[in-house]
Amino acid sequence: MKNYLDNIKNTKVLVTGGLGFIGHNLVKSLINDYDCNVVVVDDCSNSVKTVLEGYNYQLIEERIQDFNLQDFLENFDYIFHLACVQIAHSAKDPLLDLETNAISTLKILEYLKNTPNKVQRFVYTSSASVYGNISNGICNENNATKVLSHYAASKLLGENYTTIYYKQYDVPTTSIRYSNVFGYGQTPNNPYCGVIGKFIDTLSNGDGTLGIFGDGQQTRDYTFITDAVEATILAAVHPNSLGQVFNVGTGVETSVNKLANELLSYNNNLSVSHLPPRDIDNIRRRFVDISFIYDKLGWEPKVTIENGLRETYNWYKSYIAK
Repeated sequence: MKNYLDNIKNTKVLVTGGLGFIGHNLVKSLINDYDCNVVVVDDCSNSVKTVLEGYNYQLIEERIQDFNLQDFLENFDYIFHLACVQIAHSAKDPLLDLETNAISTLKILEYLKNTPNKVQRFVYTSSASVYGNISNGICNENNATKVLSHYAASKLLGENYTTIYYKQYDVPTTSIRYSNVFGYGQTPNNPYCGVIGKFIDTLSNGDGTLGIFGDGQQTRDYTFITDAVEATILAAVHPNSLGQVFNVGTGVETSVNKLANELLSYNNNLSVSHLPPRDIDNIRRRFVDISFIYDKLGWEPKVTIENGLRETYNWYKSYIAK
């Protein structure tokens, strides 16, 4: 099978939200593995510049909704649009959520519509949260979406704009729906780092309690960061991805209790406590069907939840030791 990933080598790439968790790992791969010339747009409101310390890239420190398209979108080969308001903050400022997650997307698409043939691909990063509650838990791209949060609503709106601009104006777009990405660089300093980041921080500190919302039987599909980055780049360069929407996950359903038990095997000095269910993303079961991305692009994840947890734990131990 042709290695389409090499198509991105030595190209000029824009990454919005490029200092975030997924964003900075994507930037590292683009520079290290593909020798890309990378420009990052990030307002540093939920990130720090040190995550890319030592990397040769250009930073535009600006809110994505204030980004001057005319000045900076002229000569890019690829655009990865990751800038967003996180799910835990979206309901606190719904207008900011809308501006960041959807309106900024529309502005970029409008620019690309009016300046055709400027980019090879615009990749919009969405979320499995757009599925809401699915009766059997497994989310297929053909499922109806049932948004249950401001974040899911604005993410789906941005995704829909992306599809419309491909179908009506031939803007070369692809959308991907991430499922609970975790791994290197997901630090608990970020209040939106997710359950795995919080658990591993507690674990690495040597004592304490793993706090579980509800009974811990709720499930998600946890995707390791290297798999998410590879799928993101492949979605940008593969000809079969044009105009498509893909799930990016593992297809494996994992409960929060299983996560906790796996991590407790590293350190049995910890205990577990159960907290009231949280009021956001309160979905009982969710994991994603990845057969479509496999059939179209030949992509499948390489890292199991067990190996990913161990990799993340080892990274975080070295991180806090610095």
